[in-house]
Amino acid sequence: MKNIIYLVIFGLFIYSSVSCKKNNLTVTTLPVSFVDVTSAYIGGNVTSDGGSEVLLRGVCYGVFSAPSLTNATYTQDGSGLGEFTSKLVGLKANTTYHVRAYAKNTKGIAYGEEIIFTTNPYFSASIPIIQTNKISNIDTLGLILSLNGQVLHPGGSEVIESGFVYATKMGPSISDNKIISKDLSVQFTADFTFELGVLYYVNSYAKNSYGVAYGEEIQVKVERAKPKIKTTEVTEIDSTSAVCGGIVTTNGGNPIIAKGMCWSLDPSPTLSDYSTNEGDGTGSFSSLMTGLLPATIYYCRSYATTSDGTTYGNTFSFKTVVSKLYIGMQYKGGILFYLNPNKGGGGLIVISDDLSTSYVWGCVGVNASGATNTGVGSGLSNTEAIVNSCSGQSAAKLCNDLVYGTYSDWYLPSMDELGIMYNNIKVTDLEKFSTGYYWSSNQKDANTAYRYGFLGGNDGEADKSTKHYVRAIRKFN
Repeated sequence: MKNIIYLVIFGLFIYSSVSCKKNNLTVTTLPVSFVDVTSAYIGGNVTSDGGSEVLLRGVCYGVFSAPSLTNATYTQDGSGLGEFTSKLVGLKANTTYHVRAYAKNTKGIAYGEEIIFTTNPYFSASIPIIQTNKISNIDTLGLILSLNGQVLHPGGSEVIESGFVYATKMGPSISDNKIISKDLSVQFTADFTFELGVLYYVNSYAKNSYGVAYGEEIQVKVERAKPKIKTTEVTEIDSTSAVCGGIVTTNGGNPIIAKGMCWSLDPSPTLSDYSTNEGDGTGSFSSLMTGLLPATIYYCRSYATTSDGTTYGNTFSFKTVVSKLYIGMQYKGGILFYLNPNKGGGGLIVISDDLSTSYVWGCVGVNASGATNTGVGSGLSNTEAIVNSCSGQSAAKLCNDLVYGTYSDWYLPSMDELGIMYNNIKVTDLEKFSTGYYWSSNQKDANTAYRYGFLGGNDGEADKSTKHYVRAIRKFN
């Protein structure tokens, strides 16, 4: 029985030894790398996690011995194994501090050995007292910025050198990268050449015969500003094409080398999808998106490319029309209201809004020769005749001068074209019209022209100086 008890005790001892070894969380405290009046840099190294992931690490510090997480101030510097650097802030000048690194996992907390250091006095009889001021004049194109520092007190002797130090880790010193200022005045500056997207730790320094003093460290990370680009509304939606554009307002300090549209079935189209190239520089542009599938939802957005990469504008979605044309559909700049039954095809499109609610026919007292054909398709020749015969304001000129989307071939409809428009899309409520009279492109004589009433579908005539509604149309083949 005694032997059995010995075996059990021995087994527990072996298990306890193995278990303790497995959970041996180990951390060491690294030396102090920088000490200032109110701050310092120190760190640690977690060399073993004791078989359980390190959840938190850092340093504990205070003015008493054996600082811990429960009785002192502490930093939080990530997790896991390896070295880390901690910045101690809010320290008192000329004060002795006790510091030790810590690591914490689910098994408990481990501490490193204790380090003791003393902060610098506010006014030293030896080294200078300086401060680091704000950065100015950031040039993202030339990759240069201006660093600024100030000598608050020269110390025990004349300042013989001042400038700035920088590194890609905390606590830079003159043993890292150094930029010497060209002057030794109280306010000193220097140009710093940087790389975009790199985080730098920068500090001012001043040197006299007693040694080197540092200011407050700052962090510098400069990203070049991105271009500003806006996508404009999608227009001219067809069964296989649509028009969209954009406006590049600023280039972000880097020349625009390409701009245009990209589109796809995915909500976030990129240049790897379908795209256009509308040249370089800032400003507005318009693109024709082709090769689309009928009755399909697409997404499009504008883009602008510089040597730094590509910036995209806001996204629009649209749906292409079905492949078969029909009355009332949005098509080629407006609403389809007539399809040519002949073999040649084509039809007539009316713009979606009145160009004017009150406009004269014009050409009063002038015989606009050729503006008498009332048939379908004759509105274009009528409009040309009116514009060529008359000067000044006219309903025909208002339509002739219209540029909408990518189309500039609008004209004032003839009487027959107005009649078809009324019967095909006004009566059927496929498009909204005003209930007054609309001018046609047909004249009766030098002082009288024909009009069409959209309240009841009646035609009539009126003096050319009378003001009526105007709708522009165009034809397509």
